[in-house]
Amino acid sequence: MKKYLALLLFVFITTLTFGQSNNYQDVIYLKNGSIIRGLIIEKVPGESIKIETADRNVFVFQMDEVKKLSQEPYQTKSGSSFNRVGLQSGYKGIVELGYQIGLDEYGMDRLKMNFINGYQINPFFSLGIGTGMRYYIDAKAALIPIFADFRANFVAQNISPYLAVGVGYSFDASIKFEGVGFLLSPSVGVSFRVSDESILNVGIGYEMQKMKFVRYYHDFSSGNSFG
Repeated sequence: MKKYLALLLFVFITTLTFGQSNNYQDVIYLKNGSIIRGLIIEKVPGESIKIETADRNVFVFQMDEVKKLSQEPYQTKSGSSFNRVGLQSGYKGIVELGYQIGLDEYGMDRLKMNFINGYQINPFFSLGIGTGMRYYIDAKAALIPIFADFRANFVAQNISPYLAVGVGYSFDASIKFEGVGFLLSPSVGVSFRVSDESILNVGIGYEMQKMKFVRYYHDFSSGNSFG
């Protein structure tokens, strides 16, 4: 008899995120001693320069007022070595490791590994495409998932709670990549910024993998026939 069942698994997740972004700002040093930081939005060689600051103020200076121009790392108010607070727009790669514990009759413990290529839309939302491996310890079998990844950070700070959802389909690596079933993997946790380019996520969640089980029944009964 065949049974189709969604496996519900408890997941511990550790994620390393590596991003690429422009972490430098323009700096104008004036002859009067003032320093203006922001983004140069217009420059007329030999005449003037226009800069927009982080609070959206725009300043225009004549070039004869300028002592020098520079590009420097962003600095937080606390003087942190991190160039910016929160996640910046751009590509990010994610390596995700976890151990999953089966919860019900058909649940099976397994190791989890994900590789995700994503794009950070703004400090709060990112989208990506991922693959990886699920290794079932008792069954000695491996599944390869392909999935879409959605992530949301709730605050634009160096430490932020997050929500992640993966939706996709898994294939059996040991049987000619035969299709296995639908995959759904939500998780929540906290992001810790450990450097300008790296984020450490620690989270917990569930993963649901639809699989097919085959159960065999043997009839050992005996009887007599009369005729």
